[in-house]
Amino acid sequence: MAPGVDVFATLKGLRTTSAKRALSTVLADMVPKRLASLIAEDAGAAGNLADCSDVLLRGVAARINGWTSSPWVGRLSHRRGHPGRGRHQRAGFSDPGGQGLAGLYFIGEVVDVTGWLGGYNFQWAWASGWSAGQA
Repeated sequence: MAPGVDVFATLKGLRTTSAKRALSTVLADMVPKRLASLIAEDAGAAGNLADCSDVLLRGVAARINGWTSSPWVGRLSHRRGHPGRGRHQRAGFSDPGGQGLAGLYFIGEVVDVTGWLGGYNFQWAWASGWSAGQA
């Protein structure tokens, strides 16, 4: 998740120069803040960077430098090939109070819009994509 960065070497160097900073704060310079907090919490790093051992830092670095994503490979039946609805509920998408994430848009079958099979999902994908692009 941090291409071209040796995360372990970076963290080890920062442990001497920025020892009082929390690991999650340091990681937030490399990956998004919420992800940095999750990685630090999962590693069990609650204190300052100075309190982190090499073993802990290597584990954190492996999570960041060694992260992989595997695309699904294989075939599904027609029954399983069409989702009934997306994962994200529409309720919080229209945010007139401005408390959402500006510039974040979900389109297509990610959103819980249901419809008939037979091309309607393409129409929803194109229409929602166009709307997000206009916004």
